[in-house]
Amino acid sequence: MSHLTRPRGRWSAFLLLATTAGTLQAQNNAQATQPDENRPVKANWALANRFNAATLRNITYTFGVQPRFLGQSDTMYYNWRDRNGNRFMLYVPSPTGGSKRLLFDPAKMAEQLTLLSKKPYDATNLPFQTITFLKNHKGFRFTVDTVRYEWTLATETLKSLGRPPRNAPPPADEERDTQGGGGGGFGGGGAGRNFQNYNPDSSAFVFARDHNLFFVDVKTGDTTKISSDGAEHYSFGFRDTTENRRQLNALSGGGGQQNQGEDDEQDDNASTDMRVRPQGTWSPDGKSFAVVRRDQRKVKELFLVNVLANPRPVLLHYKYTMPGEENVTQSELWVYRRGEPAIKQINVRKWKDQALMDLHWPVSGDKLRLLRRDRPQRAVDLIEIDVATGAIKTLLTDAIEGAALEPKPVQYLKKGGDFLWWSQKTGWGMYYVYNFDGGEKYPLTTGQWNVSRVVKIDSTTGQVWIAGQGREPGEQLYQTHLYRVNGNGSGLTLLDPGNAHHALTLGENGTPSIVSPTKRYIYDTYSRMDQPPVSVVRDGQTGRVLTKLEEMDLSKLKELGFVGATPFSVKAADGVTELFGNMWKPIDFDSTKKYPIINYVYPGPQTEAVTTGFSVGGGQMQLAQLGFIVIQVGHRGGSPLRSLAYHRYGYGNLRDYALADKKAAIEQLAARHSFIDLDKVGIYGHSGGGFLTAAAMLLPPYNEFFKVGWSESGNHDNNIYNQNWSEWNHGVRVVARADSARGGARAGAANAQQRRGGPGNNGGGNGGSVREVAQDSTNFDNVRFDIRVPTNHELAANLKGNLALITGDLDNNVHPGGTIKLANALMRANKRFDLYIYPGEPHGYRGAVGTYNQRMLMEYFAEHLLGDYYRGNSEIK
Repeated sequence: MSHLTRPRGRWSAFLLLATTAGTLQAQNNAQATQPDENRPVKANWALANRFNAATLRNITYTFGVQPRFLGQSDTMYYNWRDRNGNRFMLYVPSPTGGSKRLLFDPAKMAEQLTLLSKKPYDATNLPFQTITFLKNHKGFRFTVDTVRYEWTLATETLKSLGRPPRNAPPPADEERDTQGGGGGGFGGGGAGRNFQNYNPDSSAFVFARDHNLFFVDVKTGDTTKISSDGAEHYSFGFRDTTENRRQLNALSGGGGQQNQGEDDEQDDNASTDMRVRPQGTWSPDGKSFAVVRRDQRKVKELFLVNVLANPRPVLLHYKYTMPGEENVTQSELWVYRRGEPAIKQINVRKWKDQALMDLHWPVSGDKLRLLRRDRPQRAVDLIEIDVATGAIKTLLTDAIEGAALEPKPVQYLKKGGDFLWWSQKTGWGMYYVYNFDGGEKYPLTTGQWNVSRVVKIDSTTGQVWIAGQGREPGEQLYQTHLYRVNGNGSGLTLLDPGNAHHALTLGENGTPSIVSPTKRYIYDTYSRMDQPPVSVVRDGQTGRVLTKLEEMDLSKLKELGFVGATPFSVKAADGVTELFGNMWKPIDFDSTKKYPIINYVYPGPQTEAVTTGFSVGGGQMQLAQLGFIVIQVGHRGGSPLRSLAYHRYGYGNLRDYALADKKAAIEQLAARHSFIDLDKVGIYGHSGGGFLTAAAMLLPPYNEFFKVGWSESGNHDNNIYNQNWSEWNHGVRVVARADSARGGARAGAANAQQRRGGPGNNGGGNGGSVREVAQDSTNFDNVRFDIRVPTNHELAANLKGNLALITGDLDNNVHPGGTIKLANALMRANKRFDLYIYPGEPHGYRGAVGTYNQRMLMEYFAEHLLGDYYRGNSEIK
């Protein structure tokens, strides 16, 4: 479940259903039986409207410098936008600070682009944000309206290259993007994906067509069909041109928790070329190719109806596995060796319904390595396969009880040498050094903190650059820092000191400081919620700041009166665990007044949805302007950037685990601040946050505490949600097939409870009546998987406050059936509530519907927490 905000895109219609038991009627206000246009408007709509999404989007400028390096040099360029417009900058570093200048004259570019395109362009707002340098670094290319242009630096001249052919391969003279952050790739939005998956020396490539795989020898031009059994839902790749796929593709970008992958199909179903680029990886010597092939032929389908389709509604269908189902996606390993007539399957089966990942060739095409993970996601093997014989060698196994594993890709200190393995076996995420054959040598890192990723490895010196959180005393635990450590675990050095989040992107695990190609320099953007972003260049050895490149421009925001959120910390419900959050107040805040408090929530457990670095705040900030205190706050069972015990606190209790900490946090804030009205508490969220919102309004004692809830696209019944996500985060029991009784909800719950002192089994069922067994290759066909996640609809009779349920009717991630089932239960329990259904909308609400939804959310809280009745008639002003 990836945390999401409500995306913007196109307009769709809207339907409001206000529901009482078995009857659809207009929702009555809590204080009046009929709308009354003469009732006072108590919310500050003028102030809230000042900070609408469209306005903020136009004046929220570039957050931080994203360097893109020229080849393997430390010279880099970046794009920057502030109140003066867009510009591309070129920076050449040096130990004394380096030099910075415009990459090109925007006025000359605008003039020549206008001449060539015959369309007017302004120097302050050029129509491209990404460029691709030529390999000789004498110029660069970009795309505008599908036309490719080339700028020559020395002569400051622009020429048109015309429209590149669809699916044309990247030109050989263009440099690929050499640093993280995307952009700069071929076409810049103009060209389609190329279908060739080339080997390292480009002497051969593979492509897929009509579910089968083909090998092409570039020198001879010979094409060989190397598979013949490809079929729908058992495919190496194909281009799906059906109307069903076209409509499903139109829903993409609507946000999601964890979308399930289907067959390897190309998104561009408008193309007439049926060849597509297959997944898979070539060996370094270009002699072998490996791919994970997925079999979904037995997976059941899920359905949606596009009621807006013309001339009649259309049924959409897609493969979708649900928790505990017998028939789920099967993963197979297939390997092709040049010179052989066909690709072949290698049997790596150990666990029923296992997953295969991180395919890599450590040295040559003779030996392949990959991770093999069991379905409960509590055990993982790193295995090596002799491609010629199919022999399998298990290099290491990592396993856990009462929680789930989150393996990371294997990293090698040098080719054919020691490798790094990430594990939480001590309760904290650390890297360990293993010899090439899988023998553990020593930890690379140690301590009570989290190492989240390997940033860079120097194969000559053996030094490793890593990103981590929670090591620096006195700092918020989720602030990211960059460290360098020797390959033997010695000499750990902090390279971006300072009490801030040193990350280019928002979120708890943002992109860390960037190490330059020669490792002489570090590009660091740091910020906090109460400290706007600053981008600096640091010395790569010492971390000393050499120069400041940019600082985020807040001038236009400040002209509107913008005031950022205030970070805070509180204790969890256990009275010990530190939680972190952010608080937004109205910019006309009066400390002598009482304000309702609203909690924006998302349970995770892959995030707590608490912004670590600087953020304008968007919807939360706008909502506060009506006259609310709006907060984000963490909870046990949220962020993976802390201990394993913290992160997996909710394992086996996927519905309820976050609620006690939310309530405790608000109570502490109210005790700390007299301006918080503890009798008027609201809660809202999207996706998992919608699920948690409804749970808070339904589960005692929280249903007495939270008075108003706005629940968007919630997975209210995780038993009909994504199989992989639900089983990973709630847990699944492995039981003998002979045990016919369905077990309880809490896989590994006893172990989790013992580890963290959590609540007892609340999942229902008869978990003690079935026998949990160990699984391996000997009982592959004699086990099944048992899970039942507690639902919101079973709590429907407990609703006390005002609850709004919202969903898009084309949500192919969290199926609208979850919301409808909850609505049905509330109706049968004779409860009054509000139900909003957005026709044509996927999991995230796009364009005008997203704007409309934000407005309805604000009106709902204004009405029920402030006594405002702005919606006295149909007009939205």
